[in-house]
Amino acid sequence: MKSEIRIHPVFSLVVLVTAFVSMVAFAGCWYVRQGRLVHLAEKEANLRGDLEQLDTWGKWTIDYVKIDKVVDHLSKNRLSPESKRKLTEQIWQISRSYTLDPLLVLAVVAQESHGNPNARGRTRSGKHSGAMGLMQIKLETAKKMAYHFGLTVDTEEDLLKPEVNVAVGTAYLIRLIGKYGSWKEALIAYNLGHSAVDKMLQSGMPLPTRYYERVISKYWELARLSFL
Repeated sequence: MKSEIRIHPVFSLVVLVTAFVSMVAFAGCWYVRQGRLVHLAEKEANLRGDLEQLDTWGKWTIDYVKIDKVVDHLSKNRLSPESKRKLTEQIWQISRSYTLDPLLVLAVVAQESHGNPNARGRTRSGKHSGAMGLMQIKLETAKKMAYHFGLTVDTEEDLLKPEVNVAVGTAYLIRLIGKYGSWKEALIAYNLGHSAVDKMLQSGMPLPTRYYERVISKYWELARLSFL
């Protein structure tokens, strides 16, 4: 005997409506959940960015403190508090703008002038060599480099200002790094002149490394000092 099961149309409609509502509810929950996940991802990305920014600011702060400490050590009370502040800020800004280790700049200062802002270089005969100030820059070179920093250097008095001297001296050093692609050759050229270094390289002569080694030695001395 064959039985027949009949489903009432109303029941079928209820089932369909229930299924539809369930699907809508599921889709709504899924959409809300996805929205929350996207929001959480955005918050995580923002938090990561904030942490990276804080890390950068922390590094900048540490660099500023290092520079200030080393400038104070090298100047030996030969700079006024205002001059020390300007010099510290100048080196800090340059190191940020050019991703340059500020202690290497200060190591050159230590080697060239021992931190004396009024230092004047002399030749072996005792005559004034024309090199002046913290980084022992000649006026002719300073005038060429000053343009890149928006500075004006017209006289020796301009060049003897610590923050100006370091700005043009560092600009010259950066140009040499760009030319030779290494700190070693750049520092040797800073000491001997790029023309002399070019001739040595072209002729295959070994470059004298004494000046470079002295600067690097000064760098490690200053690095130890900055962490005390």
